[in-house]
Amino acid sequence: MENFELEDAVKEVMNGILPRKSRKIYEAQYDTFVKWCCQRKLENVNEDVLLKSKTLSSSTLWAHYSMLKTMLNVKRNIDVSKFYKLSAFLKRKSEGYKPKKAKVLTLDQIDKFLLEAPDKDFLMIKVALIFGVAGACRGKELHQLTISDVTDMDHALLVNVRNTKNNVDRNFIVNNSNKNGIDLIEVCRKYMALRKPETTHSRFFVRYEKSQCTVQAIGKNTFGKIPQKVAEYLNLPNSTLYRVVHISFPTIGIS
Repeated sequence: MENFELEDAVKEVMNGILPRKSRKIYEAQYDTFVKWCCQRKLENVNEDVLLKSKTLSSSTLWAHYSMLKTMLNVKRNIDVSKFYKLSAFLKRKSEGYKPKKAKVLTLDQIDKFLLEAPDKDFLMIKVALIFGVAGACRGKELHQLTISDVTDMDHALLVNVRNTKNNVDRNFIVNNSNKNGIDLIEVCRKYMALRKPETTHSRFFVRYEKSQCTVQAIGKNTFGKIPQKVAEYLNLPNSTLYRVVHISFPTIGIS
């Protein structure tokens, strides 16, 4: 009985090592590797096995290696960092690889979009941009916002962001300090007023079509495409490269 209790305690501690928000991704990567081993009847994981399994492209190689290294350490107590041939192989495979650099929207470009884009088509995107700029919000943070997280204080909107990347809640204010005189609060209020009473969930952002909100919550992937949609409206070159991975003042994007 004591051995079982010890194993459970060890398992709980080791599972705590995994990033809470991306734990499922780590586990999926490990499950894929285990399935690959089973198909080839490989019972023991060693350096040669890992070398044979590495057929990934350079753009995903290091990310998948990092996840698998963590999972093998947690699940099987295997320290992959000591596999020097594997490390050398990964470095050689990534030589000459140049990732496409993501583009970001400038504040002037965002203001141009807020001023010129018609509300009937782009009201939801405008609100997402306003929140993204005012609160340096990531796409995942916008996706998780609920109606109770946004408080109208007459002179401003108070927004509470939960489940942040560093697990610390934060607040930000939306006010009308925009240098181009855009009434940011009224843009947000217009969208909020269109929320249907029969909406059964509490998500703040809902789909917007033909000047009306639907009851359907917006998926998290939609926020990642917002910079591209803005770039397309502004006729910016290489609009598909507007896939921002972080917020960087004075340029802005939604990851």
